Amino acid sequence: MKARKGSAATTVIIVLVVAAALGIGWYFTSDVFHTKFNAAADGYLHWTPENIAKDPVNYLNFCEEQDKKALEQLKADRIRVAQSRGKLDSMREDSQNAVKIGDGALSELKDIYQKNDAAAESATWPVTWQGESLDKDSLKRKIVTFYKETEAKRSLLAKAQDGLKTLEAQVAKIAEAESQAQQQLAEIATNRQLLDVNKLTDDLKTQLVNMKGAIQATVTTASETSGGVDLAQLVAQSKNTVDNSEFDKIVGKIK
Repeated sequence: MKARKGSAATTVIIVLVVAAALGIGWYFTSDVFHTKFNAAADGYLHWTPENIAKDPVNYLNFCEEQDKKALEQLKADRIRVAQSRGKLDSMREDSQNAVKIGDGALSELKDIYQKNDAAAESATWPVTWQGESLDKDSLKRKIVTFYKETEAKRSLLAKAQDGLKTLEAQVAKIAEAESQAQQQLAEIATNRQLLDVNKLTDDLKTQLVNMKGAIQATVTTASETSGGVDLAQLVAQSKNTVDNSEFDKIVGKIK
């Protein structure tokens, strides 16, 4: 049991150090974050082992409040993740459909181009595709344009799929944090009962002190899951350009 407590304490320390490193920029640039951080820090710093021993009832009230706040944050995170998943699912389906249509159109255009370009004697320019009359240069430009658009959609599809994987990982993280918070609330209820029938023994005091670190870790996890997938960034990153001079290379890639 002691080894487990030591391991948990080490984990909490690592989490807090990482969180502090990530939050230092926000601390100095955001007034809101600065104020909330100071308030939270004051609350945790107040509950020293000595203060816990003096006022265990209010300490348990403090721990319960922190756990309930974390659960509210995690509930909001679940809603946010579900909304993001809906948008990414729609993006994935739209992109899959666009890639399928684009690949089909490119295959048709490449076939038309090669049949008319391979044998100059039998070439019949202009050609007609989808009711549109195209000379040789117009057809080449259309192939390049379709290729760029299709590759952009293919890139967007890959990013949407990666985003969905990220959301799945966040769901698992949220579920774990919720389970920890519920377990901590059960421990708080148990410790309240022990306080009613026993004096504050050294063993109970140790449990209460260790509880603070575990709750801090849960609150930190709830805060970490509040970041979302930036759809605008995914769209911006999906841009793909192909120079007209690479036309031959493009044609070679089209099936």
